Amino acid sequence: MSLELEFVPQKALVVRREKTVVAASWFGPGTLRPYIYPFVGPGERELTRCGHPRDPVGHSHHRSIWIGHHDVSGTSFWEESPAAGRIEQTSATLLVREGRSVQARLECEWRAPDGRVLLNEKRTLSFHDLSRGELALDIDTELRPVVPTKDGVITLGDTPFGLLGIRVAATMSVAEGLGGLIQNSQEAENEKGCLGQHAEWCDYSGPVPITGATEASPANAGTAPARVDPGAIAAEIAGVACFEHPDNTPGDTLWHVRDDGWMGPCISKGEPRALAASDVLRVRWRILAHAGRPWEARVGERYREWRQQAAGAGGKDGSGKRSPPKE
Repeated sequence: MSLELEFVPQKALVVRREKTVVAASWFGPGTLRPYIYPFVGPGERELTRCGHPRDPVGHSHHRSIWIGHHDVSGTSFWEESPAAGRIEQTSATLLVREGRSVQARLECEWRAPDGRVLLNEKRTLSFHDLSRGELALDIDTELRPVVPTKDGVITLGDTPFGLLGIRVAATMSVAEGLGGLIQNSQEAENEKGCLGQHAEWCDYSGPVPITGATEASPANAGTAPARVDPGAIAAEIAGVACFEHPDNTPGDTLWHVRDDGWMGPCISKGEPRALAASDVLRVRWRILAHAGRPWEARVGERYREWRQQAAGAGGKDGSGKRSPPKE
């Protein structure tokens, strides 16, 4: 089916499939940093949420799919607090408005609490309508430092928080005990096996209600839903996979994944990254909303296909083929 991209001034970029909103990129005066919600998968089911289901206030910054960093020369662009920085979207250009793929380019300024711009960002969002109701999002971001600092660089500090975060639907969380599963390209599983490990991709899958979804929206993100009774809902298994682009220096990239429902690649965990005035840091990912478990959705094969399309053949296998997990 065809997608349509609409610009709503001072509010959002909205992606529709026919009459259904399948994704939106939120911005504006009341938004601390741009984020994407919803992110709709097969069966028109929302696969992400806003906020931690058990700590909606302390994790209010967990807004579905977002970009940020916990330490940019000492300023946090990750959490939401008076001392945190703000990523302000200054412009949006609709490059492709309608078709199987739609695309927009955003210009953003990473501002410290005192108003100083530390980074200029150019972010390209490409949404792709795939078969069987699947949706893919390609994120291509370029960060350019603005360097008024004494040492002449902007430093991305040693932290497991940034650049990308993904908060999945509450019922998909491993910690809910409903059948949530994390798997990476090395076939490691869940927080115990995947936290702090290198991987080319990581996938979070689990049950998503067919009807009566209780996920948060931007308006009620501070509301914690009651714990779900696994015998009381009709659900199907769906998942969200995140692919690392081969040029993202994957040898430097570790994954922060948690059983409580979120995952993200860490661009500077273990070693700070200093950006001089002439440097441009380019980072790319694909986020895939799919049906079933990663082996059923052929996530590993599709990563290789995407990698070949994006950067030519080669690299690790990352097949992700396996039998279902043991009970």
